[in-house]
Amino acid sequence: MLAVTGIGELLTLAPDGDVLGVHHDATVVITDGKVAFAGPAREAPALPSDALRIDARGALCTPGLVEPHAHPIFAGSRAGEFDLRARGATYGEIQAAGGGILATVRATSAATDEELVASTLARLDRLLDHGVTVCEAKTGYSLDVDGELRLLRLLGEVKRRHAIDLSPTLLAHVPPPDCSSGEERRGFVERFRAEAILAAARAGAEAFDVYCDAGAFTLDETRALLGAARASGLALRVHAEQFTNTGAADLAAAMGARSVEHLEQIAPPAIAALARAGTVCNLLPGAALTLRLPWPDARRLVDAGCAVALGTDLNPGSSLTESLPLMMSLACMQMGLGCAEAWRAVTVQAARSVGRGDAGRLVAGARGDLVLWDAGDHREVAQHFGVNLARTVVVGGQVVRGG
Repeated sequence: MLAVTGIGELLTLAPDGDVLGVHHDATVVITDGKVAFAGPAREAPALPSDALRIDARGALCTPGLVEPHAHPIFAGSRAGEFDLRARGATYGEIQAAGGGILATVRATSAATDEELVASTLARLDRLLDHGVTVCEAKTGYSLDVDGELRLLRLLGEVKRRHAIDLSPTLLAHVPPPDCSSGEERRGFVERFRAEAILAAARAGAEAFDVYCDAGAFTLDETRALLGAARASGLALRVHAEQFTNTGAADLAAAMGARSVEHLEQIAPPAIAALARAGTVCNLLPGAALTLRLPWPDARRLVDAGCAVALGTDLNPGSSLTESLPLMMSLACMQMGLGCAEAWRAVTVQAARSVGRGDAGRLVAGARGDLVLWDAGDHREVAQHFGVNLARTVVVGGQVVRGG
């Protein structure tokens, strides 16, 4: 049993009442990895003498954060591209010169299994340091069937070795560069449908994601790939409307996708369709910031009834960060979210996106994941940007960071 006492402000994200379930002078009790109690200290059960106790000393306590969109398994550096972009080069110009995704594909293919596992574990360590206890993790830096399945296998190894609960996703990122003719491209899409998706479902992937945009997969190719994934029992995700409006968000809603990603260029009819479908909108402010794209209009999506989550989009080229609290700051300062909405976007809404209904809350029966912050008010975490305020991280009732 773990008891966290002396909590100054507690966010339970309880399904009823206050949108955040705020309590002051609170206690959380975790038994057998699950929350047994979370609420006012005066209502807490009596604790046995052998209970492990943490005195929060007036700190803010929240559920563990949920990262709904990350590309953590890759090798190599693209710092040179960052500098080129800072001096005016466009994403398309960099990719046409052999950089971009293809640079990471070459480095990832050349890396050993041990190197990829070690670097991915290190990135998860940094996510954990910032309060993340559940993380969606995409493949996508191979661009061929065998290579993507290799990355999926290595994500399984990482999942077994890290405290973060990893949710693996097979990603169809872009067609490989050797698909120069229409026939070659059709052949690749068919191989991916018939081989990679089926094998991924058997290898422990929970979801399938496809990048639909100029230079990536077409809308028809996206429809075919999503259909195969749905038939294999995988949850569906779609990189949609990042650089151009393709209609991918409308397709995602129509096919019952669990989430859509990016949405910088989304059109009003698609917003209404996503709201009706209940598809979670995973907004990625780090990519918009890095690539100087329009900010995703979180305010408009929320006002239309969409479920909005926030992710880091952790990747080597367009959002190299493991700070989900920084994404909260950007969403509040640039995308129209209030602090309470930002907290929901990295807890309960993100948990919906990842298919973890017992995460992102501190209520009886939920997983015993929590974070103590060097803050007394939940609004400080978004306000105080550029620093890490996470003091103590607990996963399944075990202290894994701080103390």
